[in-house]
Amino acid sequence: MDDDDFDALYLDLMKEFLATATPLQWLAVVTTMNYDNGSALPDWISKYPKLEPAVAKALYWYQQPGYFQHYASQDKVPSINRSGWARVQALSQRFEQGNLAPATIGWDPANDLASPTGNEKHPGYDWTSEAVKGDEAKWQIPAIMLQAVPGEQPDIYAYVDEHGWEDGMPPHVQEELNAAMDGDEVEDED
Repeated sequence: MDDDDFDALYLDLMKEFLATATPLQWLAVVTTMNYDNGSALPDWISKYPKLEPAVAKALYWYQQPGYFQHYASQDKVPSINRSGWARVQALSQRFEQGNLAPATIGWDPANDLASPTGNEKHPGYDWTSEAVKGDEAKWQIPAIMLQAVPGEQPDIYAYVDEHGWEDGMPPHVQEELNAAMDGDEVEDED
């Protein structure tokens, strides 16, 4: 199986899973997926019409908007990262326009429990600390993106551990991808 076929299968399996996934599972995908595996899934998620605010905000911060603050426009961003720049801008616009589903779970970019710190007083990672301030920033992260999404913030770290997730995938997706790869190895041996 070549990389394009693998990527297409991965996207199809994840879209199928997310079609019936809970908000907690959506958040688990966004906060634990491997962002080096391409941009098709983050692109699809960012455009999903019923995207929850917690998921959208987590996706925004996991795209590392502080990196993109060094560039005034998309054409200034290195070509390999331009789709990430566009996603960051589109997600903040969705928040500013109120173009998201009603929130059913919370998420705090200043206290992300999916990235535990081990500190009792501040148990989650503070993504907002990565925001570039002052003259170094070509644009400012909108204030709405710095705010927590109200609601109960689930313990994603515990959820994925208890349910055997890996790289933002539930076990059945990982198993299907592994089976497809194993099937190719058997065919190659013939």
